Amino acid sequence: MNRLFLFLILILIACNPFPKKDTHPDTPFLEDLLKDKSKFEKVLSTENLAEVIFLQDDRILTKPNNSQLPFKILDVHNKVYFSKAGDWKMPFYIDKSGNLYLNQQKYFYPDYQRHEAFKTVVFKDSLDKKSEQLGNQYPDSVELKILAEFEVNLLKPYHLQPCPYTLVNTERCDVFEIINNTLVVRQTELFKNDFSKQSTEPGKFDDDVLIRWDNGRMPNPIYLAYYQLNKHQFKCDDQTAPKTIHLKGKQYLFTYKFGLYLVK
Repeated sequence: MNRLFLFLILILIACNPFPKKDTHPDTPFLEDLLKDKSKFEKVLSTENLAEVIFLQDDRILTKPNNSQLPFKILDVHNKVYFSKAGDWKMPFYIDKSGNLYLNQQKYFYPDYQRHEAFKTVVFKDSLDKKSEQLGNQYPDSVELKILAEFEVNLLKPYHLQPCPYTLVNTERCDVFEIINNTLVVRQTELFKNDFSKQSTEPGKFDDDVLIRWDNGRMPNPIYLAYYQLNKHQFKCDDQTAPKTIHLKGKQYLFTYKFGLYLVK
């Protein structure tokens, strides 16, 4: 026990775990800098949003944090091209061509006005329903065998094989794609976007500084990060994670904490 304690102490010392003071006290915090309308203009709020995704055509997909609210596709001028609430038990998908699949409908890119019914198969749902039908009428070993055979038959039309649940499994178990003109989902996550555009992190003008430890199940280190965006220098905690993105030839700054801002 003493050796283990000494080992942990050595690790903590090596990681330099003691909070330090802000090394750039005169540099504004991001929250304060964003208030300067001569430098930044807010174009999108993140209120009630679980996710914001930038699309390849420079429009924006917003995923709500409430099943009663709609998914939206809009531009930086808040012109809405698509707005519809979805059944969260069914998949949401945007394919590589920008077509959108929601509520077992396919909405065609680019204006999403034209749509048609589209077959959707979620294997977990089918297996859960089959398990409910079996109830407790069979021993566990027999029920597992019945479910395994049922899964084999489900997968055959899509040329997929059952995956063994082992740590060394290398087969393609997670599937979320169009097969045989059907949206086939074989994973827990029911949201996928293959039409996204990558954002980037602003450059930094100095190293991050550990400023505190947040308590939880495990202590969580919080760092103060020092960024430079064009001529603007600012700081924020590392969990704010600001990103920059170019949309329609203009530069924007985005954080889930503050929203999307045009950089002037």
